[in-house]
Amino acid sequence: MMDTFRNSDQDNLIFVLKYAFPEMEELLPLRFNILNSIKFNQPVGRRMLSGTMGYTERVVRRECDILKDNNLIDYYPDGMRLTQKGHEVLEALTDVFYKINGIHLLEKELASKLNIRKVIVGSVGIQDPNVSLNEIGYEAAKYLSTIINEKSIIGLTGGSSIERVINGYKPDWVNFKGNDILVVPARGGLGNKYEYQANTLAERLAGKLGAQHQMLYTQDNLSKATIEELKNEPNIKKILDQIKHLDVLLFGIGQAKVMANRRVLEQEEIDHILGKGAVAESFGYYFNKDGEIVYEISTIGIDLDIFKNLKHVIAVAGGVDKTEAIIAISKLNPNLVLVTDEQTAKKIQTVL
Repeated sequence: MMDTFRNSDQDNLIFVLKYAFPEMEELLPLRFNILNSIKFNQPVGRRMLSGTMGYTERVVRRECDILKDNNLIDYYPDGMRLTQKGHEVLEALTDVFYKINGIHLLEKELASKLNIRKVIVGSVGIQDPNVSLNEIGYEAAKYLSTIINEKSIIGLTGGSSIERVINGYKPDWVNFKGNDILVVPARGGLGNKYEYQANTLAERLAGKLGAQHQMLYTQDNLSKATIEELKNEPNIKKILDQIKHLDVLLFGIGQAKVMANRRVLEQEEIDHILGKGAVAESFGYYFNKDGEIVYEISTIGIDLDIFKNLKHVIAVAGGVDKTEAIIAISKLNPNLVLVTDEQTAKKIQTVL
């Protein structure tokens, strides 16, 4: 009888536990979230953990003591850390949540409805937004490691989402030397944070891969005349030629209004862009909900024609506020692989 509900011993066990021990539905997510928060913030104190997760200090203290008693975490003078057993249990719990929440079915459904290659839901059962972004970055990094080879040219944009991907990448995920891999920024600098700049992230990823990298020493939001002049500079011309031959592009998806403000556009221009129905921005193009270009500004780096023809495109975007933007960008290239969080994936599901 049980086989009619689940088709493996592990799935049957999850099914039985869920219904025989209903309290598990409250305790399991709580402890799972605490373990995840410690993983991405370690070493971390209980007070800080309480503040970032929104639980009372009393709850955090009680649960952390239980986790320590079971050798999943340890206390140190500078804060708590996961033990090796804690890492192993957390990985197993991630698989449990993946199955309980039917994430594999959700991923397939969204990929089909969005008409893209693949959807990866990389933040299952996680409530802390900061940990959620770290987790989808980690999953995007794992996927990236499966599609690069010894001679790949990898392009990436800047932004906080891509920074989390670089943070999550593990150098031992590939077993070949990266000497001939080239990492390039796919656009010029944007915004003020050094750690989010495409140049910075390209250098950091190259360091983890043991690869070469190039720098694009220019801002992204320049006048058209200035950009056309810069394109003739030998160094910039060389990088733009390399961008034309990208094997992989890693990029974040921006909301139209947020990106317009980040580019420090005049309010009149921002109002004009939004008035045209723009919901998303990538590479200087603003798109409406149907993926149609409604506005374009001068940028330096990858252009839309190159993007549309790439075979390996990884978009990293979390947060339900990006739902419309994700749907719009997904219409541009059927080879797209989207990495997002559970709540955003379920929001997209309700919209499509």
